[in-house]
Amino acid sequence: MQGSSSISSSSVDAPTPRCHCGVRSPIRSAWKCDYPGRRFYGCSGYRTSRKCSFFQWYDPEPPPRYSDVIRRLLETNEGIRSENMELKKTRQELLDELRSLQHSLYETRANLEAAISASTAMEDNMLASVATTRRRGVLITVLISAIILLVFLPVKIA
Repeated sequence: MQGSSSISSSSVDAPTPRCHCGVRSPIRSAWKCDYPGRRFYGCSGYRTSRKCSFFQWYDPEPPPRYSDVIRRLLETNEGIRSENMELKKTRQELLDELRSLQHSLYETRANLEAAISASTAMEDNMLASVATTRRRGVLITVLISAIILLVFLPVKIA
């Protein structure tokens, strides 16, 4: 019999049979055979260097429907595991995309903050330039007014 099994503890009143190695055989559960979930005695040296092939069913043979139900449940379980793996993969891809978008967002924010800072500095320079230009304009207006007064109004020196 080729398949998968697991050792399970059981409170069995019947004596545990000994395998061909002379060792007491634990109760295992078959999962990849015609009787999934059916318990059996199997050598504790199974899949080791002893290569003992002792096998004896513990459970009586179940009705055919039992095997079909268990097999369908196992197939459903495998489908759920497969879907879960796909969901984990998709989740990881989404997390990676989120990290990438967050990184882009941080870079864009830093660029915008730098542009705002540069724009604010330019605006401050322009306002300072406008203020300087206004002061010069007022000074020029005062000087022109003084020149006009000096040229067109005769000043009498006593």
